[in-house]
Amino acid sequence: MTRKLFSRAGLLILAVSVLLLVLLVNNVVKNWRADLTEDNLYTLSDGTHNMLRNLQQPVKLELFFSNKLTKDLPRLRSYAKRVRELLEEYSLIAGDNLNFEVIDPEPFSESEDKAAEYGLQAVPTSLGGPEVYFGLAATGDSGNREVIEFFQLDKEEFLEYDISKLIYAASQKEKPKLALVAGLQVDGGFNPMTRQPSQPWVAVSQLDMLFNVERLGLDFNKINDDVDLLIVIHPKDISDDAQYAIDQFVLGGGNALIFVDPVASQDTGGGGMMAFGPKASNLEALFKAWGLTMTKDKVVGDAKHALSISQGQGQRPTRHLGIVGYGKDNFAKDEVVMADLEVINFATAGALAPIEGAVTTFTPLIQSSDEAMLIDASKFAFLQNPSTLFNDFKPTGEHYTVAARIQGPVKTAFPDGPPEKKEEEANPDDKESADSAGKTDGEEAVASSGNATADKATSDDGAKAGEAKVEEVAKADANAAEVAKDQDAAEDKEEEVLFPDPLTASKGDINVVVIADTDVLGDPLWVSVRQFFGQTFAQPFAGNGDLFINSVDNMLGNADLISIRGRGQFSRPFDLVDAIEREAENKFREKERELQKQLEETESKLADLQASKDGEEKLTLSPEQKEALERFQAEKLRIRKDLREVQHQLGQDIEELGTLIKLLNILSIPLLLTLLLMGNHFIQRRRHLA
Repeated sequence: MTRKLFSRAGLLILAVSVLLLVLLVNNVVKNWRADLTEDNLYTLSDGTHNMLRNLQQPVKLELFFSNKLTKDLPRLRSYAKRVRELLEEYSLIAGDNLNFEVIDPEPFSESEDKAAEYGLQAVPTSLGGPEVYFGLAATGDSGNREVIEFFQLDKEEFLEYDISKLIYAASQKEKPKLALVAGLQVDGGFNPMTRQPSQPWVAVSQLDMLFNVERLGLDFNKINDDVDLLIVIHPKDISDDAQYAIDQFVLGGGNALIFVDPVASQDTGGGGMMAFGPKASNLEALFKAWGLTMTKDKVVGDAKHALSISQGQGQRPTRHLGIVGYGKDNFAKDEVVMADLEVINFATAGALAPIEGAVTTFTPLIQSSDEAMLIDASKFAFLQNPSTLFNDFKPTGEHYTVAARIQGPVKTAFPDGPPEKKEEEANPDDKESADSAGKTDGEEAVASSGNATADKATSDDGAKAGEAKVEEVAKADANAAEVAKDQDAAEDKEEEVLFPDPLTASKGDINVVVIADTDVLGDPLWVSVRQFFGQTFAQPFAGNGDLFINSVDNMLGNADLISIRGRGQFSRPFDLVDAIEREAENKFREKERELQKQLEETESKLADLQASKDGEEKLTLSPEQKEALERFQAEKLRIRKDLREVQHQLGQDIEELGTLIKLLNILSIPLLLTLLLMGNHFIQRRRHLA
């Protein structure tokens, strides 16, 4: 009886202990985490930690996931689980500043209407099947809302950055402010070459829709402190004062996105002979201070990525070494700016390189292939036939950088302080006034002299009037000198106000992105613009616009957000299976080429036999033709059989590998436990015998 009671009490105590342990784990040590994944997929970066601790306002996160409709989609559910657990980590770090909720938008429910209202994307699981939601909405207390329409599996490595950027944008209380410096007609204007009005660039129009953009021109002396990002496009004739203002802005912690060009095809000049003038832009002094340089008067020519351009009606398209289309192989793999981009088109881009001994970090974003070389920019000035560029083309095997990010501490490009004011020429208005005054006096003197013979009294009056006029002009000159003196004093005072304490070194690490091409933003390289019933429709055929917006979005983030890089992927591909498939595919392609070659040879023989016949004989097959045709058909059947054998062997190899993996998964753990138990039993037995 005692044993039974003790046994029941022991079981009860054990059950209570397990219950208490579960409660302890769920409530006390739930924040204890260990990330054992290879790429620390569940460990947020320091940049995300800092960003979450400094949110401007609380943010509500709503994850919409169609849980019930995705029962048969294990890969999507697995990814959704990772997203949910990652968002829980965000909520845990941010505390009260982040409210996280998971919503299942069932069909015809209020939650589905809410997801649609937020602008989330419903994706069909199959043809005619139900549509599922898998998106995220972030809403700040001020009502500012940002969304991820649908979590794409192929952007998994940038998951942390996408979520962090979303939260950061939703927490901002005001629309970001940009400052735009443009030496091209990006806002539209008049094209002197075509004598037609030009439309605003689509890339710049997108900025106006998304941000508060302030135009600065090319001659300014200050960038306001409320500017979040400076964008410079083709600074060909930028003033020294403007360059100094850029220098001080970057040193003070401002981010900058700069587009320069060795040959800007969008630069039409002022018409006439000006259209054939220099089309290069550079910021040599600033670049030198930042630790980079753009090779002067050189254009990157790339044979591997050269695009074909039309030569006119009736002529075959010609490959142009200076107009290239770069893809994923040319993009930096872990840079979020390049995420989800497929093709970027460039025209006569320059080459960027770090300066030896620079303390800044030069990170290439886009590079050429190794089938490239630098071509003199002068060859593109009056280029009629692009094929002539291949005449002296010899690839160097070097990868040239056309876009790069510069980070690190720097010193000012103006160690002697603000640029000195150049001695200004005399004011044209004052000169014209003086000339006019002198002319008036002379005319009156001549008139007085001429009238002296007719009327002496009138002559005396004219002389007195002339003397009075001279005195008046003298007083005017004295006043003008005084005004000029006051104006110079005012300018000196203004300069002191503009730069009360000029910076000589950066307050921290600068963050500048430089792209050695301005044409990359122009419509012809990436978007087709059409008018339809008074409305403008833009259809992109390349990712240039996405590169621009990605760069702006990234640069608008604070230093913590910019520091986030791509992470590893949650899903793991079967590398061995992929290798088997590639090997089989290579064999399959070889067989295909063999068949195609024999087909062409046989068709050629048949054509030769047919050509040797005359008249009605061409309508019938000769014995030689019949024999050749039968031989070819037999060979064709044999090769097709070999192709099927290759495909069968491929499936068999993968199936055998799958069987081996299953056996290892099923038997490895039991076998390991068996070996451990047997070893333990053997050790205990030896101890007992001893």
